[in-house]
Amino acid sequence: MKRVLRNFLVVGVLLFGLTLFGQDNDFFFGKLIDANTGEPVVFATIRLKDKALGVISNNDGGFKIPLDFQFKADSLLISSMGYETKQLDFGVLRKSAINKIFMKPSVFELTETVVTAKKRRTLGGAKGSLTAEQIIKYAIERIPDNYDNDPFELVGYYRDYQLKDKEYTNLNEGLIKVVDKGFNVKDHTSLQFGLYGYEANLDFEVDSFAAKPYDYQSNDKYIPDAVFRQRKIPNELTLLFNHDAIRNNNERTYSYINTFVKDFINEHDFVTYFLTNYGDQKVYKIKFKKNHTPFQVRGDIYIDTDTYAIRKLEYAVYRQVLEEASSTNYSESDMDLLYEILVEYQNYGDHMYLNYISFHNQFKLVRPPKFFIEDVIIDKDSRNMILTLNRPSVNWLKLKTRDFRVYYQGSRLKVKKVVRVGDLGDTYEISFLKKSKPQRKRLRLLISEEKDRQKATLAIAVKKMMDADGNLLAERKSELLDQFREFFTQKIISGRNKEVANTSYVDKTVSLGQQEQSNIKVEMDEGFWMNTPLKDMTKENQ
Repeated sequence: MKRVLRNFLVVGVLLFGLTLFGQDNDFFFGKLIDANTGEPVVFATIRLKDKALGVISNNDGGFKIPLDFQFKADSLLISSMGYETKQLDFGVLRKSAINKIFMKPSVFELTETVVTAKKRRTLGGAKGSLTAEQIIKYAIERIPDNYDNDPFELVGYYRDYQLKDKEYTNLNEGLIKVVDKGFNVKDHTSLQFGLYGYEANLDFEVDSFAAKPYDYQSNDKYIPDAVFRQRKIPNELTLLFNHDAIRNNNERTYSYINTFVKDFINEHDFVTYFLTNYGDQKVYKIKFKKNHTPFQVRGDIYIDTDTYAIRKLEYAVYRQVLEEASSTNYSESDMDLLYEILVEYQNYGDHMYLNYISFHNQFKLVRPPKFFIEDVIIDKDSRNMILTLNRPSVNWLKLKTRDFRVYYQGSRLKVKKVVRVGDLGDTYEISFLKKSKPQRKRLRLLISEEKDRQKATLAIAVKKMMDADGNLLAERKSELLDQFREFFTQKIISGRNKEVANTSYVDKTVSLGQQEQSNIKVEMDEGFWMNTPLKDMTKENQ
């Protein structure tokens, strides 16, 4: 099966110690909580009343707002899909604790709250009798009217990170300017990024091996089932914004969105739709799926009932797991997430602009062995091989000569005897049988200084050799980690598009942390800040 999944790139070493954001004691801290379930309210919009400036709650419901914003407005407005908009006065916020803010789910009095997607029925509050396909068709037709075709800019908080055992790892964050020439211009060829600052947050764990670029040759780090179509790997920002199917509605993006305006309706089955809200705006929520064994798609699309503007798209692709003892039958319930994309747009003036985008994928990491051969020396006179391990073996006495295997030039060299050298148990001398003419020739070439392309083929394995921690020699263990890349708009600048010198634009083919990247040198006219997640939201003050 052919799938399209844009190239991935993980950041390397990070630079730019730009101080724009203040210390922790310069912020109000909050956590949004569902009043009914007690669960965090994620990706909610928190903005100054009557201002475009704001931030988005993290995936733990947390957020922080600079203290001096209380002098720019008297309150905050908090909005999230399916919840009542909440106005919160700055005067009730505590400065020395995490403020728990409870969000109340919205309730609509509808004549019919859920309908099947293909039957023509009137939904309470809807205009006429519509199917889910018709609603989406109208939404696609209205894209030129609902989104800005003139140049505009977004300024916001960007971060990329990994989750390991539900803890943030390799968290890198920055402030980004997005320069967009308008929706009638293709995104991937025209979108530019300005970098105000980007740095590693060393308050969180740094796992240098997990942070390395994807490697599909050695398979040290790779995305299962990914198919790549680009020769040049885009950097983190380009990769993220390539996955906005609303912005790139007339371009091929990812499976199975493909080209949104042409393929979305035909490629998916629409299950149900009903009404929800975003603030005072009534919104259709349409659930969809796609079954393409072993791949399964699940998602929701949110469309305003009056303008048919696409407000939000949630898209997740899973791979079904094979049933136990079967090579052909897949489980109906057991699935592994491949990737998940969340995109939300917001009203500003007469058009919709990106509120946030989150791209989450899983990747497999194959760690280097903890117990390995540290050095190999071949004695020119005896033609014996000396192996030095990085740590002692605890079971060497149980090993047989046949457990030591040496390969060279595609053939196995016959081992005569293995002797432990010293008392530590980490050095062994291997002698070889020399009766065979081909083996004598290979041994002679191996110890010589002659150029031999196949010298790199020397491979040594010791079956069942183990260290004190139970690690087998040369054993590489794999693990599945989660990668996130996210952008959250803090300010929308519409109606103008100040040109930034080309030298200040981000090089889309170079990772953000590289020295080649340029910072924007101009001063920002308003304060922006990193919405860094708290290290442990479970220990917040009461």
